[in-house]
Amino acid sequence: MSQPYPPIQSWVVPHAAMSATLTAVVQEGQGVRESGALWLGRRADISRVSAIVFPRGKGVEATAGRWKVSSEVFGAVTRWAKPRELSLLGVVHTHLHGIPPRLSRADREYSVQVPGILAIVIGEGDEDRDHLKWGWYVYEHRDYRRLLDEELAQKFEINSKKEEDLCLRVANSDGVFELGRL
Repeated sequence: MSQPYPPIQSWVVPHAAMSATLTAVVQEGQGVRESGALWLGRRADISRVSAIVFPRGKGVEATAGRWKVSSEVFGAVTRWAKPRELSLLGVVHTHLHGIPPRLSRADREYSVQVPGILAIVIGEGDEDRDHLKWGWYVYEHRDYRRLLDEELAQKFEINSKKEEDLCLRVANSDGVFELGRL
């Protein structure tokens, strides 16, 4: 029997995924509200991000102190992802200026709690372009654990090679759509 959550030893993220994530969260957040993205790919020993879904609009709460994605939006993303054999690999969200890129208590308690999933916090009002300054966490043993700098260097790779097209979508509680529809 296969495991529901095969272990992940490392993550590979295309440079285009990093760029698309930053562009979208800056555009959506405009420095005045939190925003975020969902990284998806095939869950494996080495998991590669191959799709990004940007939750927006109906079913998403985006304020100066909170970015909350409803279960209806996660359900829509799951229904879209499953036939494509994609799994949620990471949840990325921003914090505004002056708020450190650390998971809040609410982030820890109410976010996705699946072994091996990444939780990434972009600081400085979504203007921090240096991913090494972001907060990087992995869910293990019923809690999120911050990845140490050495671990991040060993387990996370930004790949600039063109492997396959990166799939970009937006989602709300009504479904998942091509980017630009919402």
